[in-house]
Amino acid sequence: MTLTAMQPMMQHFKLQATSQMETDFAGAKGFTIDVGGAGGKNFSVDACIDSAIEDALDAQGVANELLDDWKVREERALKPQKEGSEAWALPPHVRQTALRFVSHIAQLVGLPQKSWFEAATLLDVYILKTTDSKLKMQTAIEDLPSICSALVAILKKNDCATALVAGSNFVPQACLFAQYLQRLGFSAVNVDVTCEMIKTQEKNVLEALGWRILVPTTESWTSTYSARFNVLTRSLLVPSLNWVWQQGLFGARLIMMRQAVNEELPPRVLAAGLLGMGLVGARLLPLEAIRPPQMTSEEWKQLYEEIQPQEPQPQCVLPPNHSQCLLELLQVTVGADLADIKEYGRLAALAMRDAVKEAQELNKAQGMTAQGPTPPACPPVQLAHHATI
Repeated sequence: MTLTAMQPMMQHFKLQATSQMETDFAGAKGFTIDVGGAGGKNFSVDACIDSAIEDALDAQGVANELLDDWKVREERALKPQKEGSEAWALPPHVRQTALRFVSHIAQLVGLPQKSWFEAATLLDVYILKTTDSKLKMQTAIEDLPSICSALVAILKKNDCATALVAGSNFVPQACLFAQYLQRLGFSAVNVDVTCEMIKTQEKNVLEALGWRILVPTTESWTSTYSARFNVLTRSLLVPSLNWVWQQGLFGARLIMMRQAVNEELPPRVLAAGLLGMGLVGARLLPLEAIRPPQMTSEEWKQLYEEIQPQEPQPQCVLPPNHSQCLLELLQVTVGADLADIKEYGRLAALAMRDAVKEAQELNKAQGMTAQGPTPPACPPVQLAHHATI
């Protein structure tokens, strides 16, 4: 069972470590795997996985080959229109409005949560592939209501081949979105969005993307990493790992609302960084274990406190040898060495800090409590005794 199929555990009670939990963890049969050299320069995912683990990963649809394939797809999608050209993105306030519109109409047509991440990623990729000047950016903004509607229509058709998806389903909401863009100062936006305009944009989007709409997203990377880590830990940490997954999606959405998908922080890197930080928040790894070398311990702690004010100094509840094992399994999970994981964590934490600050400033401007969004509460560390490979 993959984590995407699990019901999120959202119990709001304080994380407690017990001697019984540590005893159970220490006695969990078959917990460790041979990850010799996982942190070294010659790190190899394949070398760290035996046949039983490989079969389990295959059964869950999260084999090593998937990581390689997705990385290639992601790199191809995030290349600008012209090699070496500037990477264009929608103005932040316009993009945030567009993503809220996408979220609304995606719910109206019954798309799952992951579709928002897909639509947001495809929108960023489409702008990247079709925009290389201020004039083209202006045109993209003017067409944004029909572009966003087209993206959701494409995703709905891909989600359900038998669904009847007509442009008329989106016209009323698209017209309202167009009116809002006009109020933002984009007077050239046509407020009379038609079915034909949406249909034309469907064709334009598909051609610009080379008909490749299955682009890896932060959500798909997060779910895949979580499922891989669950397999590698023999499903012994399901409750904690389910919370880490929820926390990762919470952070990913917050960050993606603030900044477009880009080569500097691709979904793969963001998801891996959030996974590492989540394991710290779940008290399965010490914060120091993933501290980037360019930051002092105090700087790293301060950065963590800024993104996790509810639990600023989590204490790892596992013995050092167990947390070290999990750190090595994390490297196998994401297919990266420890140096890369530390850098991914730093990039994700910086992006999260900026997103939290922006949310706090927005709340303050609206007269709300300036504490920013609240992530899901962390459950106690529990072991699933029955889970084996």
